[in-house]
Amino acid sequence: MSVLIESSPVLFRDIAIAISALLLAAYAVSRMAFPKMFATVYDFSKLLNFKLKDEFGSNIRLLSTESLYFSIILSASTSFVVIVLFFGLHQVEGFVLVPWLIPESFGMGILIWLVMTATFQLFFLIKYLFIWLIGSLFNLSPSISRHFQEIQSLNNCYVMAMTVLCALVVYSNYSFPVLLINTILVGTVIYLLYRLLNIYVKLEQLKLYSKLYIFSYLCSTEIVPAIVGIKLLL
Repeated sequence: MSVLIESSPVLFRDIAIAISALLLAAYAVSRMAFPKMFATVYDFSKLLNFKLKDEFGSNIRLLSTESLYFSIILSASTSFVVIVLFFGLHQVEGFVLVPWLIPESFGMGILIWLVMTATFQLFFLIKYLFIWLIGSLFNLSPSISRHFQEIQSLNNCYVMAMTVLCALVVYSNYSFPVLLINTILVGTVIYLLYRLLNIYVKLEQLKLYSKLYIFSYLCSTEIVPAIVGIKLLL
């Protein structure tokens, strides 16, 4: 049920500006501290590339310092985009589907962002384990089941672009325009479909399994979890 919540657009903007400033600073520090990995993680050419590269399916050092660091930045950036989306929906519609995402104070807004960041980080870990499990059930080799690496690589590029877009809008407006909200929603749907196609084409290039087998595998690891997540949110 939709819930009406009154809150100040100025408060929304202050929270969004503070979070975006932290994220942009994190990107800058990352560029200086891990220059090579930064260039690899945020390689936007991957978004338009369907060619299978040598590093596709390579082993993931999930708990390495660099991997964990960039995963946390991805989680924090995703949380920021989601918060801006809900702020915008609240300002336009006057109600939200998830009341606790609308803060009553600046400190609460930052806390909500931190909790969401931890939640997304946990979600990415669960997704990795789920892909590994489904890959085992489908009798896929570990290197193929770890297509999680390629998914996260695409996610990093897309989320960074959305983060910068939201930050620019936040710095120039006290309200979140409908165009921004529609851009995030439509862009995300298109991106998820494109990501699925991108991964499918790359797995097919391995020439190890039939097209139907790969499609069934991706339905189990990508489509079904996405549908379940949307249902839980709504």
